[in-house]
Amino acid sequence: MLEDPSLHRLAAHPPRASLVLAAGEIPGVRTEVWMGGAHTAHGEELTAVALSTSWLIDCAGDIDRSYRAVTSRWLACVFPDLDGPLTSPQRISEVVSESLAAVLEGNGSAPERLYVMCQHGMNRSGLVSGLILRGLGMDPRETIERIRLARPGALANDHFRRILLGD
Repeated sequence: MLEDPSLHRLAAHPPRASLVLAAGEIPGVRTEVWMGGAHTAHGEELTAVALSTSWLIDCAGDIDRSYRAVTSRWLACVFPDLDGPLTSPQRISEVVSESLAAVLEGNGSAPERLYVMCQHGMNRSGLVSGLILRGLGMDPRETIERIRLARPGALANDHFRRILLGD
Protein backbone atom coordinates (compact mmCIF):
# COMPACT_ATOMS: atom_id res chain seq x y z
CA MET A 1 0.00 0.00 0.00
CA LEU A 2 1.17 3.50 -0.73
CA GLU A 3 2.36 5.61 2.20
CA ASP A 4 0.43 8.69 1.13
CA PRO A 5 -1.73 7.95 -1.94
CA SER A 6 -2.49 11.62 -2.49
CA LEU A 7 1.20 12.31 -3.18
CA HIS A 8 1.92 9.44 -5.56
CA ARG A 9 0.61 8.42 -8.94
CA LEU A 10 -0.67 4.89 -9.11
CA ALA A 11 0.37 4.51 -12.75
CA ALA A 12 2.53 6.36 -15.26
CA HIS A 13 -0.55 7.51 -17.19
CA PRO A 14 -3.44 7.69 -14.74
CA PRO A 15 -6.97 7.09 -15.94
CA ARG A 16 -9.29 10.07 -16.01
CA ALA A 17 -13.03 10.48 -15.59
CA SER A 18 -15.75 13.12 -15.91
CA LEU A 19 -18.70 13.73 -13.60
CA VAL A 20 -22.01 12.68 -15.17
CA LEU A 21 -24.30 12.80 -12.12
CA ALA A 22 -23.61 14.78 -8.95
CA ALA A 23 -24.70 13.51 -5.56
CA GLY A 24 -28.20 14.67 -4.67
CA GLU A 25 -29.33 15.48 -8.22
CA ILE A 26 -31.74 12.57 -7.99
CA PRO A 27 -33.62 12.46 -4.67
CA GLY A 28 -32.15 9.86 -2.34
CA VAL A 29 -29.01 9.27 -4.46
CA ARG A 30 -25.83 10.35 -2.67
CA THR A 31 -23.43 8.60 -5.06
CA GLU A 32 -21.73 10.52 -7.87
CA VAL A 33 -21.57 8.77 -11.24
CA TRP A 34 -18.39 9.31 -13.27
CA MET A 35 -17.32 7.91 -16.62
CA GLY A 36 -13.91 7.85 -18.22
CA GLY A 37 -11.08 5.87 -19.67
CA ALA A 38 -7.78 4.23 -18.90
CA HIS A 39 -6.13 5.97 -21.87
CA THR A 40 -7.64 9.44 -22.04
CA ALA A 41 -6.45 12.94 -21.30
CA HIS A 42 -10.02 14.20 -20.73
CA GLY A 43 -11.40 14.55 -17.20
CA GLU A 44 -10.06 14.43 -13.68
CA GLU A 45 -7.27 12.08 -12.67
CA LEU A 46 -8.36 9.14 -10.52
CA THR A 47 -6.61 9.17 -7.14
CA ALA A 48 -6.18 6.51 -4.50
CA VAL A 49 -7.96 8.72 -1.97
CA ALA A 50 -11.08 9.06 -4.15
CA LEU A 51 -11.02 5.39 -5.12
CA SER A 52 -10.85 4.19 -1.53
CA THR A 53 -14.54 5.03 -1.03
CA SER A 54 -15.62 4.30 -4.60
CA TRP A 55 -16.65 1.47 -6.88
CA LEU A 56 -14.96 1.04 -10.25
CA ILE A 57 -16.53 -0.78 -13.19
CA ASP A 58 -13.90 -1.75 -15.78
CA CYS A 59 -15.58 -2.21 -19.19
CA ALA A 60 -12.39 -2.74 -21.22
CA GLY A 61 -9.99 -4.52 -18.84
CA ASP A 62 -7.48 -1.67 -19.23
CA ILE A 63 -7.37 -0.30 -15.68
CA ASP A 64 -3.99 -0.91 -14.07
CA ARG A 65 -4.02 -3.45 -11.21
CA SER A 66 -2.76 -0.83 -8.74
CA TYR A 67 -6.12 0.96 -9.08
CA ARG A 68 -8.05 -2.24 -8.53
CA ALA A 69 -6.28 -2.75 -5.22
CA VAL A 70 -7.35 0.59 -3.72
CA THR A 71 -11.01 0.69 -4.78
CA SER A 72 -13.76 -0.06 -2.32
CA ARG A 73 -15.17 -2.47 -4.97
CA TRP A 74 -13.91 -3.34 -8.44
CA LEU A 75 -16.24 -4.95 -10.99
CA ALA A 76 -15.13 -6.47 -14.29
CA CYS A 77 -17.63 -5.97 -17.10
CA VAL A 78 -15.43 -6.34 -20.18
CA PHE A 79 -17.08 -6.27 -23.60
CA PRO A 80 -16.10 -5.04 -27.08
CA ASP A 81 -17.09 -1.67 -28.51
CA LEU A 82 -18.91 -3.09 -31.53
CA ASP A 83 -21.77 -1.35 -33.31
CA GLY A 84 -24.03 -4.37 -33.08
CA PRO A 85 -25.48 -6.87 -30.63
CA LEU A 86 -23.79 -7.02 -27.23
CA THR A 87 -21.56 -10.02 -26.60
CA SER A 88 -22.18 -10.11 -22.85
CA PRO A 89 -25.61 -8.58 -22.12
CA GLN A 90 -26.12 -10.78 -19.04
CA ARG A 91 -22.89 -9.59 -17.37
CA ILE A 92 -23.68 -5.96 -18.17
CA SER A 93 -27.14 -6.39 -16.66
CA GLU A 94 -25.67 -8.01 -13.51
CA VAL A 95 -23.15 -5.21 -12.98
CA VAL A 96 -25.75 -2.49 -13.56
CA SER A 97 -28.17 -4.21 -11.13
CA GLU A 98 -25.48 -4.62 -8.45
CA SER A 99 -24.42 -0.98 -8.86
CA LEU A 100 -27.99 0.30 -8.66
CA ALA A 101 -28.61 -1.76 -5.51
CA ALA A 102 -25.52 -0.25 -3.87
CA VAL A 103 -26.31 3.31 -4.94
CA LEU A 104 -29.90 3.07 -3.73
CA GLU A 105 -29.04 1.34 -0.44
CA GLY A 106 -30.57 3.30 2.38
CA ASN A 107 -28.25 2.20 5.19
CA GLY A 108 -25.44 4.62 4.36
CA SER A 109 -23.08 2.10 2.77
CA ALA A 110 -23.50 3.41 -0.78
CA PRO A 111 -20.18 4.31 -2.45
CA GLU A 112 -19.27 8.00 -2.65
CA ARG A 113 -18.46 7.65 -6.34
CA LEU A 114 -19.16 5.11 -9.03
CA TYR A 115 -16.51 5.18 -11.76
CA VAL A 116 -17.46 3.52 -15.05
CA MET A 117 -14.31 3.14 -17.13
CA CYS A 118 -13.32 1.79 -20.52
CA GLN A 119 -10.39 2.39 -22.85
CA HIS A 120 -11.04 6.02 -23.85
CA GLY A 121 -14.19 6.85 -21.86
CA MET A 122 -16.55 7.12 -24.79
CA ASN A 123 -18.79 4.19 -25.76
CA ARG A 124 -18.60 1.25 -23.35
CA SER A 125 -18.45 3.48 -20.28
CA GLY A 126 -21.20 5.60 -21.86
CA LEU A 127 -23.48 2.61 -22.27
CA VAL A 128 -23.02 1.30 -18.72
CA SER A 129 -23.22 4.79 -17.18
CA GLY A 130 -26.35 5.44 -19.20
CA LEU A 131 -27.97 2.19 -18.09
CA ILE A 132 -27.26 3.15 -14.48
CA LEU A 133 -28.74 6.63 -14.95
CA ARG A 134 -31.80 5.12 -16.61
CA GLY A 135 -32.08 2.67 -13.70
CA LEU A 136 -32.14 5.67 -11.38
CA GLY A 137 -35.15 6.98 -13.30
CA MET A 138 -33.53 9.46 -15.68
CA ASP A 139 -35.16 10.09 -19.06
CA PRO A 140 -33.27 8.33 -21.92
CA ARG A 141 -32.67 11.51 -23.91
CA GLU A 142 -31.45 13.42 -20.84
CA THR A 143 -29.16 10.48 -20.07
CA ILE A 144 -27.51 10.75 -23.49
CA GLU A 145 -27.28 14.55 -23.26
CA ARG A 146 -25.55 14.36 -19.85
CA ILE A 147 -23.07 11.77 -21.07
CA ARG A 148 -22.23 13.79 -24.16
CA LEU A 149 -21.90 16.98 -22.14
CA ALA A 150 -19.47 15.30 -19.75
CA ARG A 151 -17.58 13.46 -22.51
CA PRO A 152 -17.90 15.26 -25.89
CA GLY A 153 -18.05 12.73 -28.71
CA ALA A 154 -19.30 9.96 -26.43
CA LEU A 155 -21.86 7.39 -27.54
CA ALA A 156 -20.83 7.48 -31.19
CA ASN A 157 -21.76 3.78 -31.21
CA ASP A 158 -25.27 3.79 -32.73
CA HIS A 159 -26.22 0.43 -31.21
CA PHE A 160 -25.31 1.56 -27.69
CA ARG A 161 -27.23 4.80 -28.15
CA ARG A 162 -30.31 2.88 -29.40
CA ILE A 163 -30.13 0.62 -26.33
CA LEU A 164 -30.23 3.69 -24.07
CA LEU A 165 -33.14 5.15 -26.02
CA GLY A 166 -35.03 1.88 -25.64
CA ASP A 167 -35.27 1.31 -29.40
